Amino acid sequence: MRIAVNLGPTGDWPAMLAAARTAEANGFDAVGFLDHYHTSKLEWPYLCGWSLYGALAMHTTRIHLVPMVIDRMNYLPGVLAKETSALSILSNGRFELGIGAGDFFEEAAAWGLHVPDADARITGLKETIQALRRIWTGDFVNFEGEQLHLSNAACTPVPTTLPRIVVGAGSSRRLIRCAVEYADEINVYASDEIIRFARQEIEASGRAIGLSVYVWDWPEDIAASLAAWEQLGVE
Repeated sequence: MRIAVNLGPTGDWPAMLAAARTAEANGFDAVGFLDHYHTSKLEWPYLCGWSLYGALAMHTTRIHLVPMVIDRMNYLPGVLAKETSALSILSNGRFELGIGAGDFFEEAAAWGLHVPDADARITGLKETIQALRRIWTGDFVNFEGEQLHLSNAACTPVPTTLPRIVVGAGSSRRLIRCAVEYADEINVYASDEIIRFARQEIEASGRAIGLSVYVWDWPEDIAASLAAWEQLGVE
């Protein structure tokens, strides 16, 4: 089973770098961070974002870089296209796009952003990924969706390796049902009920989709937890 580590919230760069290097040295598959530009508690600094992954790409060689997760509402499609392409190049293909539909509404309210309803957010995420997959080929892209509208959009240079799409679905059944259409991996909270639901939806889709779980607190008996999740189809 592949295991990744998610760090934060913290603003201690030396500690974060040391943790990422330790994770790489000890065989962890990936390292990631919460991706929030809003600080709800002043004692919770968030050092994260595109520049952080660029720095880690320069200081690591093997471990994958997987945000858990990028909030799609916080970034224009062009920003997502450029930053994912740049990080793929800088990391020699180790960057994966961990992304979600957005559910940190306190952040949006603090910065005066409109929050669409759940259906619109889920549709917007789907259309954004569909458009990115086309943009990553290096062509001009026209896209007319419900939420996304592109006219001759292009972004070069293209990624050296097409980023895997890891959708952070949490416990949203609606997002899981939609994500099986386009995700390479679906990440859900470590609830047996949600894991079983996601596995059923993946199998029904007929697509080869990875399934992973997000654990907020490290289990006391990690070996037992890993074995239990593996029985449920977690990779």
